[in-house]
Amino acid sequence: MVMSISSVNTAPQNPKSIRQKTIEKGQQGFILGAGIGAIEGFTRKSWLKGDKPSDTFVKQVSKQMEKTLAPNEKSELTKVNKFFEALLDYKTEPDELRQRIEKSNELSNAIIKQEGETTEKALDRIFAQDKPMLKKELRELQDRTVVDKKVNINAAKRLVNKNFNQKTKAFEKANETTKEAFSIIKKAITKTRIKTAVKDTVVGGVLVGIAGMLIGAHELTKKQK
Repeated sequence: MVMSISSVNTAPQNPKSIRQKTIEKGQQGFILGAGIGAIEGFTRKSWLKGDKPSDTFVKQVSKQMEKTLAPNEKSELTKVNKFFEALLDYKTEPDELRQRIEKSNELSNAIIKQEGETTEKALDRIFAQDKPMLKKELRELQDRTVVDKKVNINAAKRLVNKNFNQKTKAFEKANETTKEAFSIIKKAITKTRIKTAVKDTVVGGVLVGIAGMLIGAHELTKKQK
């Protein structure tokens, strides 16, 4: 039997394989899931854990607080942080720790001096201890530095708690909070929302994308039976 011209023209020239069609379903699902995930992740109160601000959000507030420091304060905070990284490293020798203290005004001023002692004499006394006792004493330095107190987790918690309304589960500027301080919270909210949206975009896209591929494979397999 000779095929008609119309039947030849309407026949698919390059029929897609099950694999190609399944991938297409998966891509469609990924785009849909990514969009849903991004919207859901950005709009929800992702800074809450249960009914209060999460520890992750408080850390983000602390990071935003660091950005408000003056250049000399940022420099000192870097020295303080680097000092404690070295302190936690068992390979660090006492001489290096002393040099770091001497090069930082914040750390030097945090040294507790006995009556009549200079900073140098106080360091001589402190560093005469054995290494374990020395490191134990030096761990207390960070809490005594002025710059760390401005931006550490405790400072961030105080700012967050002062401006968080437990009834509405939302942030409202307290009378004693400056506009600049409250803007730190708002920036931290935006940063948290973006991070959550990015994470939910990927998760949503992958999950719905996989679902799309499975549905596509199932439908196409049924057609072949």
